[in-house]
Amino acid sequence: MEKTILLASFIFPERVNWFFSYLEVKFNIPKNKVFGYQNIDDESKIIMTFKITYQEDKPLNLKDLFPNAFPIHKKGDALYTINALNKLIDHIGGTSIGNTDYKSVKINWSDYQNKLIVINGKELTFLTIKRIF
Repeated sequence: MEKTILLASFIFPERVNWFFSYLEVKFNIPKNKVFGYQNIDDESKIIMTFKITYQEDKPLNLKDLFPNAFPIHKKGDALYTINALNKLIDHIGGTSIGNTDYKSVKINWSDYQNKLIVINGKELTFLTIKRIF
């Protein structure tokens, strides 16, 4: 059975064309299926997102293929990692860690549009992003 995951990777601007080629040649991901975002506060790297489809029964080591990539999820124009989502829910729910009913906490996603929500160290971090391609 096939599985599709959404990945994000921080790429230096001068490596963007190389990354497009790598995705197309190695994984048959066309350029128009790769999206780029600029971190408004730090323009040193482009955040590139793309979906990869693979066979679940065949092992896929993402860290070998994409050393700087990480799985993300999308809600409207908000991008987030699962760990960041859990930390956000802990923060919204206001309970101590381990006592949150994650399914019952409602997130107002309009508050997080045009944000990439990640964990930086142990801190919940909100990067303001703008789609550039």
